[in-house]
Amino acid sequence: MDLGPLTTWMDRPGRHRTLVTAGFFLGLLGIGALDSVTGSNLSFGVFYVLLVVAVTVVAGAVLGIAAALFSAVVWGAADIITSGSRLSIGVDIWNIVTRFGVHAIVVVLLGAVLEALRSARESEARSRSFLATAAHQLRTPIAALSASVEALLVEGSTPAQERLLANLAGEASRLGRLATSLLRTARLDQGEALRPRPTDVRELCQREVERVRQLSVAECRLVVEPGIPPVVVIDPDATSETLSNVLDNARRHALSLLQLRVSSEKDRLLFEVTDDGPGLPAGSETHAFDRFVTLDGRGGTGLGLAIARELAQRQGGDLGYARKAFVLDLPVHEAPANGFTGLSRNGR
Repeated sequence: MDLGPLTTWMDRPGRHRTLVTAGFFLGLLGIGALDSVTGSNLSFGVFYVLLVVAVTVVAGAVLGIAAALFSAVVWGAADIITSGSRLSIGVDIWNIVTRFGVHAIVVVLLGAVLEALRSARESEARSRSFLATAAHQLRTPIAALSASVEALLVEGSTPAQERLLANLAGEASRLGRLATSLLRTARLDQGEALRPRPTDVRELCQREVERVRQLSVAECRLVVEPGIPPVVVIDPDATSETLSNVLDNARRHALSLLQLRVSSEKDRLLFEVTDDGPGLPAGSETHAFDRFVTLDGRGGTGLGLAIARELAQRQGGDLGYARKAFVLDLPVHEAPANGFTGLSRNGR
């Protein structure tokens, strides 16, 4: 459960925070007034505690302690009013002190939890910022390294040197893909906005299939079922990146055939990627989408499927694996006829 929005209350300075806190203190007075006209000493106990908790969340532990004392005094005064002279002064004072102690313990514990949550959020934000910066800075030296290795290969060298340079080129390429994936992951974590717009689905899929066809030795097919709207409103960049990651994963395992099938069900688009390879190991259908998980040992970054699923979910859809097929399920809205004017077929 994400408690980040709860802890942001403690970060709100100024008049808004002051007014809300004052409102809770007035609420304590109101609860005390109601409590004083009832016949049960414990009828409003939970409300006293809840208002003290609310003050702690909004204004912090210091004002929470003040609210705890205020609550204990108001609660005790309500008891005195309802009980008349039946209780001694010593008992009344003891009740106030006890209730203040209980409230104070609640405030201290809650304050510690909120502070820990805030520290964790700040640490996470720093980590994400570092990841994005490091990935960005790594791209330039990696590109220079790849260019230097390629230049040495072109100039010619001994067979042994060529093998070493080829290995170096492969590792530099892998490192470049990792840096790109890390940067993409960091941007997603920072809430990169989507840009849905009218898109020609057939053209988008054809473009991705043609790209993977140039990289794969397997036969690559595109099958578009009848009933696909000519233009739909989706994020073409996110959809293209999702399909690209899934197709790249499939081409590494395909033996002789790779296929992308596009169909529609009501207001959903289904993209099904299949290949004639061995498929995911049994029991890894969900684990395969976790970050930094590689199941084949073929040099992948372990981020492609994780990025693909997150992009799908950002669009209100999902990406899963069933019956030896990756299925991308996206909600779509058919674009109006006049909503495509002035745009190219790929929606740019």
